[in-house]
Amino acid sequence: MIPPACAILTRESQRIRGFFSCRSNPVRRPVTSERDESLRRLDKLPPYLFSAIDAAKAEARSRGVAVVDLGVGDPDRPTPPELVEILSRAAANPRFHRYPAQRGDAQLKRTIAEWMGRRHGVTVDPTRQVLVLIGSKEGLGHLPLTCVTEGDNTLVPDLGYPVYGQATILAGGDPRTFALKRENGFLPRLDEIGSLADERSRLLFLNYPNNPTGAVADAAFWKQTLQLCREKKLVLANDAAYLEVVRPGVTPGSMLRQADLESDRVIEFHSLSKMFNMTGWRIAFAVGHADVIDDLARVKESIDSGVFTAVQAVAEHALGDAFESLLEGVIAPYEARREMIVPVLEKKGWEVFPSQATFYVWTRVPGNESSVEFCARALKELGLVVTPGLGFGTGGDGWFRISLTASDEDVLEGARRLEAWK
Repeated sequence: MIPPACAILTRESQRIRGFFSCRSNPVRRPVTSERDESLRRLDKLPPYLFSAIDAAKAEARSRGVAVVDLGVGDPDRPTPPELVEILSRAAANPRFHRYPAQRGDAQLKRTIAEWMGRRHGVTVDPTRQVLVLIGSKEGLGHLPLTCVTEGDNTLVPDLGYPVYGQATILAGGDPRTFALKRENGFLPRLDEIGSLADERSRLLFLNYPNNPTGAVADAAFWKQTLQLCREKKLVLANDAAYLEVVRPGVTPGSMLRQADLESDRVIEFHSLSKMFNMTGWRIAFAVGHADVIDDLARVKESIDSGVFTAVQAVAEHALGDAFESLLEGVIAPYEARREMIVPVLEKKGWEVFPSQATFYVWTRVPGNESSVEFCARALKELGLVVTPGLGFGTGGDGWFRISLTASDEDVLEGARRLEAWK
């Protein structure tokens, strides 16, 4: 028998709380075989709440509930037709049917370098400082393998994308978390990061614009963070997947604009997924210090064979002269959808963080419920899926995330259900 949706979410949230409560003193199972030894890193991975959310949605739908899903961060609209047409032509070209260039097509890397200069004022050497990725998650997941050995640590945000800590664990390291709090605009306190760092610290992961909060970091923040990383000898990695998903009047700012790419050990991850509704295409790129880029490329050379060249041809077009018109068409619906739902939340007296970027609405849970309890009740009583903040770390408890990547009709229906909810 499939457990009810609320029970699925509650059970998984208890596992997550239990995992984090024993992080400082993990229980080791006795090793009884070589296979047990090989699984130890997997055993250290935290539970994944988003799998439980998927199971809860499926269970509710199996009971005939008309579920409205405002939880998933996957654009509902298709990739722009002109990009699909380019892929169609490129996929028919036999020249693209062979192994791709391992580190990325040379013309695409030149286009990326030109885009970084035109869009962000950053001068990049396409041969040494650009690497094409099979999605930014892949690059972020492989990054700890470049510098983390058993007993090393990385510094990861709580709130944050789970892959930062998971990849550290799989590389044999220990993720040390620092807080992102509302009173600091969901930016970290650099003194806290400095106190966590020691001689075994290798990487600082940041994510601005931030998922799930929508917070942004300004030039002053990046300058101070870069100085800290120089002092602590840390590689600074910014997950910039949402850099171009900004609200009207907001100018996106790359961390790299404040860095010296010849001396600062930095890397920034950019994704075409959010820019062009291409989440299923799996293409992204990293830009940064030549040695950091080279180390990541060497890891990838041992694991994958690069991105299908026809998809790289699409990326080349998207980042070229057509970039601004394509981006405008992709981003335009999100502000209209925000206006459909944020006034409803504010009218109910719920705190909405005034985000400047991403396609998320980050809202404080009303009353004294946990984020999982609140979201489970929303699914049970409203048939509405929103994401509990606990899924992004213990610091997210007490908040929930609404995604604007559903259709206009679903966003309006979600707003209607919330407005009528007692």
